[in-house]
Amino acid sequence: MKKKHILLYMYIAFALSTMPIYARSDSGFDSSKNIDLIQPYFTNINVFYNDFNITNQGKAMLTSIVDARNVDRIRIEIYLQRYQNGRWNTVKSWETNQNGTLATLGENWYVASGYQYRMLSYAYVYKDGIIVDSTMFSSTTIIY
Repeated sequence: MKKKHILLYMYIAFALSTMPIYARSDSGFDSSKNIDLIQPYFTNINVFYNDFNITNQGKAMLTSIVDARNVDRIRIEIYLQRYQNGRWNTVKSWETNQNGTLATLGENWYVASGYQYRMLSYAYVYKDGIIVDSTMFSSTTIIY
């Protein structure tokens, strides 16, 4: 009986020691931050970075950055939305049109407490006045 237990423990130890490890706890990623980096394989968009946070004082901070290639203009739209009465309503929106291959849009807005908020952002890249690529981002919900 004792020999069977030893063999069983040895088998479990061997099985566990041969399992691959796919994640490391010291990866440096801080999941507590509400920062989202999306790097899809688009035709012209290299990076679409978005950041949304609300401070303890109710200051919503929204940032969107687009880096593209083979384009001459970038348009970014940001929407701050509040969930109220069972639907998302736009509180405030901003837009920028910038020439070149890099565009940024960063805005702040004070929000009322007791609601859920999210950020939507849209990126459009143009070549000779024609949209050649686009994408969108929806943040996680923040309760303030």
